[in-house]
This record gives sequence, structure tokens and C-alpha cells, in this order.
Amino acid sequence: MKTVKNMNIDEARQSFAKFEAKHLRNEDFDMSGLILAQCGEIARGIDREATATMLYDLFNYGFMAGYKQSEADLKTRINKRVKDDMHRRLLELVYYLPFGYRAEYFYCMMSYLLPEDCFYLMPNRITKPILAIRAEREDKKTREAAEQEPEQTAGEKKAGGISL
Repeated sequence: MKTVKNMNIDEARQSFAKFEAKHLRNEDFDMSGLILAQCGEIARGIDREATATMLYDLFNYGFMAGYKQSEADLKTRINKRVKDDMHRRLLELVYYLPFGYRAEYFYCMMSYLLPEDCFYLMPNRITKPILAIRAEREDKKTREAAEQEPEQTAGEKKAGGISL
């Protein structure tokens, strides 16, 4: 797909028509009539710089409106899933924890700390990675135990041959 800056006006219109079919616009973020009237006055003028600036400002307004609408849509989707205020606080706590590049350590630690009987309450997209991490840990433990067993038996044989 072409980037917006490389499109001509017909390609931009076609692209927007496809985009608009999938993403509805809320009236709150549409441009008001006053702004459109001011743009009309500028467009009737002869000053090309003012017209170019107006088009640039309209483009920026569209991006700002799109950002605000996506934030509002995200907020409504989150509000649908959040059960109560404590749930919201827990989500915000987890979101703002300062783990940075050590987030995988925290994720693994939490997957080990969760009790086995809570997995049936969660969706598969959450439980499958956690169960994979737990299975990997169990495999590692059994390998380490199997490696230590021959060492212990060899050590017992050496100690068994010496009498005190």
C-alpha cells in the first residue's frame, strides 16, 4: 500500500472510502461549520501560501480527530470489560509497573505463582503461554534431577569403597 504522502487525490479518495467503510466516524470529532466557512473564505482568496497552510491544518485536524476518536473507542471497549473500580485499579497498577526490559521475568514469575485451578477461568490465549512456561520449567527440573542422579550414584560408589 502506498503511503499517504505518495498518493494522488484520486488514490487518497479511494483509500479513504475503503477506510471509512470499516471505521465509523463519531459526530463529536467532525469539523464544525464555522471552520468550513473560514476555509471557504481562504480558498476563495488569491494567497497560495494561505491555501496551502489551510490544507495542511485540515490534514492535521484530521489526524488529531482520528487520534481522539481511537482513544474514545479504546476507552469504551475497556469500560465494557472492566467489572468495577478495583478491577480498573489493578489494571492500571499492572500497566504502570516499572519492569521495563525485565518484563519477561515478571511474566514468568506470575505464571509460576498462579494456582492451577484458576486456569479454567481464563481464555486459552492467556493460559496456553503460561502452561507452556510451566511445562518448560518442569522439563528443566526433570533434566536437572536426571543429571544429578548419576553423579550421586557415582559419588556413593566412591564413598562405598573407602572404609573408615
